[in-house]
Amino acid sequence: MFAPCIAIYEPSNQYRTKRRQTSRQSSCAHPIKNIPVARKISYQFGRSQLIIEFGDITNSDTQVIVSSDDCYLSMSGGVSLAIRRAGGDDIALDAAKKIPAPLGSVVITTAGNLPAHYIFHVITRGAEAAEALPEEVLQKATDRCMGLVEALRVNSIAFPALGAGTAAFPLDRVAAQMAKVIASALLKSEREIRVEIYLYDHRGLLQEMDFIPFIARFAARVPEFADHKTESSDPVAEENRTRDRVFVSYSHKNREWLEKLQTMLRPLVRKNSIAMWDDTQIKPGKKWRDEITKALASAKVAVLLVSPEFLASEFIADHELPPLLKAAEQDGLTILWVYLSACLYKETELGAFQAAYDVGRPLDSLSTAEQNAALVSICQHIKKAIATNT
Repeated sequence: MFAPCIAIYEPSNQYRTKRRQTSRQSSCAHPIKNIPVARKISYQFGRSQLIIEFGDITNSDTQVIVSSDDCYLSMSGGVSLAIRRAGGDDIALDAAKKIPAPLGSVVITTAGNLPAHYIFHVITRGAEAAEALPEEVLQKATDRCMGLVEALRVNSIAFPALGAGTAAFPLDRVAAQMAKVIASALLKSEREIRVEIYLYDHRGLLQEMDFIPFIARFAARVPEFADHKTESSDPVAEENRTRDRVFVSYSHKNREWLEKLQTMLRPLVRKNSIAMWDDTQIKPGKKWRDEITKALASAKVAVLLVSPEFLASEFIADHELPPLLKAAEQDGLTILWVYLSACLYKETELGAFQAAYDVGRPLDSLSTAEQNAALVSICQHIKKAIATNT
């Protein structure tokens, strides 16, 4: 069974834009513009959680972000364009290999520079759209997305209000169908899964009040109990944490190098000589960015796996490197960076820090035996750094 946890905050000014004067959106408008709106509604399904909130889906920390697009995956408007802008053109290039796609289908691509693992592109517009009911398209697509969550063994997924933008599906009908399919999938799942639904109009035509029909219909389709609680809207912050961990920053495209480092460090971890943290330790249902923020605050040594992909990552550049560089300057954090492959590191702040291994010999240029020897040397540097002043 499940019960809702409801948090109420003051509405932001982000959505106070001029309404589009159409009959569909006029019917969504609320006569009182400045009443508070529930900013986040959380439903619990056993071990799993479903959250509806106002905000930009490109800021989600889930492993999957869902987009809504046409059969040619043009990513030229609404949420799909926002995802393309945030994640880079690699997403569109990957999508272009898989066109045309039938209405209601789901195409999987890379997430580009976004921290997610995948983008699920739901096809809500196409040649067959005129003959298909929104309910048919939404049921097929949402069911497919939840099936892929199970098949790929991912633990978190973020949806927009599917088809409510450029495809012009009515918000109340979108909510009814998504509620039915997602609730059913979570009740059947034996795993812990976090589903987020973001209400946001990337075209700037809808206000928060215009999403009230979505919230109302969703609540009507998902049975509620009386239990509820108010939650904080701010990320979890833990102050005055002891810095005693090794924080590993890497690009997901270099996952194999993370695994090699984890393997080589394992004897030190087993002996409790070091406590290592990387984002693979984030548990299902936890907020991705909150967990990274806490780990950054407790890091004594930061190991950066530097490559072209690492330097190209907007998430690393915007959210991981700044607090690490600040901690190195103010709190005595030690930064050790590992040169995985040739890149323009001299054009970044990393040039001021000592590499953990010879920068004249990137690891990907070495033989397997040489790589192992290099990793042993790197691990010894890490052990020495974590032992200093402890």
